[in-house]
Amino acid sequence: MSKTSTTPTYSTAGTVSAPIDLSELKGEHTTLNLTNSSKNKKLVKPNVKVTLTSLTVNNSGTLRRINSVVIPIVYSDKFYKEVRDPLLDDINKLIYYADIPVGAICCKFENLAKGSKEPPTLVILTLAILAPYRSLNLGTSLILSSLKSCLNPVIPPPPVPSDNKTNTRSSLNVAPPRQKVNRALAHVQVGNDDAKRFYERLGFKESGIEENYYSKVEPHGAIIMICEDISAALGEESQQQPNGSS
Repeated sequence: MSKTSTTPTYSTAGTVSAPIDLSELKGEHTTLNLTNSSKNKKLVKPNVKVTLTSLTVNNSGTLRRINSVVIPIVYSDKFYKEVRDPLLDDINKLIYYADIPVGAICCKFENLAKGSKEPPTLVILTLAILAPYRSLNLGTSLILSSLKSCLNPVIPPPPVPSDNKTNTRSSLNVAPPRQKVNRALAHVQVGNDDAKRFYERLGFKESGIEENYYSKVEPHGAIIMICEDISAALGEESQQQPNGSS
């Protein structure tokens, strides 16, 4: 009888973040003037609860809807399965504003294999914020969360025992934490100057243009934005990695 290879499912219970304080982020917070008198001007910063949560099968539909509204590209079922990889549990997130899902970030890792000639890199695949919720630092919060997780990887959540398949010791083993990653890459459509400036504020620099990156939308070219040192961009001390990346 041949053995069937199965992919264990993983629990993401308890992966909702603590509320994020948007007032600590610079550049995009909006204030409201509730009076007409300049002498008695009252500025209000609404204290709205903002949280991040991991991607799961249950919220995959929410992620699809947000991406379909914001991004003019249809992503495959394979894409939405791969972004739920347990090794990306602390990287890929939905963001909730006042308990409403309003955005998400999806990434992947490249060059993690030992002996790779290229440095380990976080590749940002999608970053989407619904239009009414932009300029609130939500996109910045998602990026910073992912970059910080690159430097401080956690142990992936444990597999959930199956009710209809035989559970073996190997299928229930917790995967080891991945190595630290200190480099990130994103693609910005040519002509999208706002997105380019957004990444530049976070420590990314233009590295070139990839022609025909977008096959179904125009312009087809993409600006390659790279952050060569996440530690420096976040103001954290850089640590040398075994494979030579910093």
